[in-house]
Amino acid sequence: MKPIPFDPKLHHGLLELWRKPWDETMTPDALPQTGFVVPDKAAGFLYRTDSSVALIEGIIAAPGLSKEVRNEAVNAIVAAIRDEARRLGFKLLLGYSQLDVIMERAKRFGFIHVGPGFHMVALDLTKPDP
Repeated sequence: MKPIPFDPKLHHGLLELWRKPWDETMTPDALPQTGFVVPDKAAGFLYRTDSSVALIEGIIAAPGLSKEVRNEAVNAIVAAIRDEARRLGFKLLLGYSQLDVIMERAKRFGFIHVGPGFHMVALDLTKPDP
C-alpha cells in the first residue's frame, strides 16, 4: 500500500465517515497541511512546528477492515509521515496515545516510550530506521 498526500477536498469526507462511530467531527481547517491517506483504508497527519520537533497525530483507519489490512494501511501511513518529517528536516517526531496497541506499533517503528499516563513516544529522525 502506498499512501498519497491528503487532499481535504477529496478525502475529508472519509475522515468524517470514519469518525462517526465515535461521534467526532473535525473541520478541514483544523487539519495540518501535511497528511497522507491510503484511500478507503487509513489516514494520518504530520503537525509541523517552528522547531526541530514535529508531531504525528490523527491516525485513523476505516471501520470494518480486517486486522491485517488495517495494520498494513496504518503502518504505511506512519512510514509516510516519518519519511516526510525527515525530508522536511525535523530531528524528533513525537506522538501520544492512551492505547497500548499504538504504543506497540510505535516501538516497532523505533520510537521510545517517554512517560507514564498517556503513552508519549519519540523517534530520533537523525538515526536510521530499525
